[in-house]
Amino acid sequence: MNKLYTKFLAVIVFAFAIGSCKVDAPIYPEGTVPSADFLSGNAGAGTGGGISNGSTITYTIDGKTTTLKTAFFQVISPSQNPPTGNTQIGGGSDLTTGFSLTSSTAVAGTFDADIITLGTSVGSGTVTFTEITTTGNSGLKGTVKGSFSGKVTDFTTLTDKNISGSFSIKM
Repeated sequence: MNKLYTKFLAVIVFAFAIGSCKVDAPIYPEGTVPSADFLSGNAGAGTGGGISNGSTITYTIDGKTTTLKTAFFQVISPSQNPPTGNTQIGGGSDLTTGFSLTSSTAVAGTFDADIITLGTSVGSGTVTFTEITTTGNSGLKGTVKGSFSGKVTDFTTLTDKNISGSFSIKM
């Protein structure tokens, strides 16, 4: 009986030891996690996590021009994504105006915009990066500027639409 109590006591002590452990909050590299303002819906209010205040993406589709003031980018070097690298820009804070563009390059110049998305529309086109500069090794800080044009298909109406615009993002 004494062995049973000893084992039971060991299990109870072990359970209390595990139960009293607290997992520390994750520590993320600077500039990779959205700020509390962004997560609470106040997009653009903070500058944490690659969300840039004062940057814009402007696009025109169906004769209507929209300016997104919440914008971000990521530049992936050719050593991480051979042979040309990749640049991605995005912006907006809801599904209907959310915008993204991806191009297989990490340098300035004119290239194919491999994927352009806007809400429920997806397509491709051409992008001209007039400036791509990054600081540090993250690819999340620096400046990306340029313009784009292309054609997207709206999957709710199955119609093709022309899109054009520009971007200036500094993080």
